[in-house]
Amino acid sequence: MSGYKKNNMSCKVNFCLLYFTIIIILPTFYSCTKHGRWSKEWEEKFESFQPSDKIMDIVGVRSGMHVGEIGAGNGRFAVKVAATVGNNGMVYANDIDPRAIRFMKRRCKREQIDNMKVIQSDQVQSGFPKGKLDIVYLINTYDHLTNPVTLLRNTLISLKPDGRLAVISYDPDKLQNHKGHAVSMKTIIEQCRQAGFELVSIDKTFLYDNVYVFKISESR
Repeated sequence: MSGYKKNNMSCKVNFCLLYFTIIIILPTFYSCTKHGRWSKEWEEKFESFQPSDKIMDIVGVRSGMHVGEIGAGNGRFAVKVAATVGNNGMVYANDIDPRAIRFMKRRCKREQIDNMKVIQSDQVQSGFPKGKLDIVYLINTYDHLTNPVTLLRNTLISLKPDGRLAVISYDPDKLQNHKGHAVSMKTIIEQCRQAGFELVSIDKTFLYDNVYVFKISESR
């Protein structure tokens, strides 16, 4: 084979690889980035069956409150809580994933959110300030906890004496095909009891979730 034919074939191969990258790989990557986890579309999907306003109303989030979120992820819910508590309030949003921390910090800067502090936490320490929070909540996070009793017991000291703990978690009876992402009502109530909390109410009106509200137990 002549050198010209070899070079010509090499150019064709390189062109095919470039074409495949531009036509196939890049659009796929862009689609995953734009429409995948943590995208605007992903957030809107969650809002359709897990409306933030309704959850905040049930949990009791109000203007001026200091609130903590365990496992805030991309901050989807935390930024809405920050808007509700306003300039006189504060949101402490934690996560164990460094990627989530970076994402939330960039989000706060981009969206000019000044009343939200992003905290790198671990499996058993929330990193929240002691005795300052009106509410601590977890939303779609409980099933990821490796030691929920210890974490919640350690978090209890961050609450004011009349503070509340809220757990928003998938109900296995409502999520038949994804029970691995759900924790039973009995387990949540019992583990929170062991951590020093007493059940106040359960809202079962959501499509997939239950909303549990606890207070600090007097008998702890």
